[in-house]
Amino acid sequence: MKISIIGPNTPIPPKGWGAVESLIWDMKLTLSQMGHSVQIINVADPILVIHQINEFKPDFVHINYDDWVGIYPFIQYPCAVTTHFAYIERPEMMGGYEQRVFDRFRKIKPNVFGLSEGINDVYHKKAGIPRSKLFLNPNGVNLNKFRVSTSPQNGDRSIYLAKVDSRKRQHMFQKIESLWYAGNIADNRFNQNKNYLGEWQKDKLHRMLTSYGNLVLLSDGEAHPLVCPEAFAAGLGVVISEWASANLDTSKEFITVIPEDKINDIDFVEKKIIENREYSVKNRLEILDYAKQFEWSRILSKYFLPNVEKVIHGQRQK
Repeated sequence: MKISIIGPNTPIPPKGWGAVESLIWDMKLTLSQMGHSVQIINVADPILVIHQINEFKPDFVHINYDDWVGIYPFIQYPCAVTTHFAYIERPEMMGGYEQRVFDRFRKIKPNVFGLSEGINDVYHKKAGIPRSKLFLNPNGVNLNKFRVSTSPQNGDRSIYLAKVDSRKRQHMFQKIESLWYAGNIADNRFNQNKNYLGEWQKDKLHRMLTSYGNLVLLSDGEAHPLVCPEAFAAGLGVVISEWASANLDTSKEFITVIPEDKINDIDFVEKKIIENREYSVKNRLEILDYAKQFEWSRILSKYFLPNVEKVIHGQRQK
């Protein structure tokens, strides 16, 4: 197939941080390896976006950045939209996003490739989009990019790998001595002089993540955070907030969910981090086996490509 993917007009592949940009690039690489022809459109002008789509004449268009949902009615090819907005499941936290973007979903009612069933529920209940236009489409990861060690050099440390900002809430947990941080700084409450590793480029993440005992992500909003499958790919268990648990089997001992009503109990959080870390370091092979379900080729074969076929078939039925 010929597939167009519309990105957020930021560098793809990313030079540093950038989960959406990494996802789009890895998706393109894997689809290309599977024999598909993939066009990435990554410009700011909507007229130019439409022009590039029409020149390529794709079988399917994936709007992988929901700010572009407004051009959906002007695309003459089968199409779907994915949102990566962190507060999509928390309407009370949407702020200006509701009028700027979400109201367009209400009016247009596009096909949606939702990163989780919870996100699809929001589009059905809050935007009135029929279930027939909602498709589960999780994020994937390229396992072969990650170095893996079964004896981690820093197995007695946990890593909080994320942009340091108010949503990720790193500043709340800096009393935990064994918790270290990597990510670009956007929160002046965070003390950079304590357990801070700086910002990691992607190649460093692929090399160094396996050196730690487990991953921590206690955000107050997430869609389907890429860093969780990345942690599994490196052999790490995860300690996460309720909002970061999409598409994860929370019955696994290496996946620990901190209830929101316990998030301020730092002693409780620290205890759970240590328990998870001790189990995760001893059971890396189990975690690596679990990671296989997030491999991009599996995700695309199980979700994305069948969803594309359904949208194309539905378009032909009209």
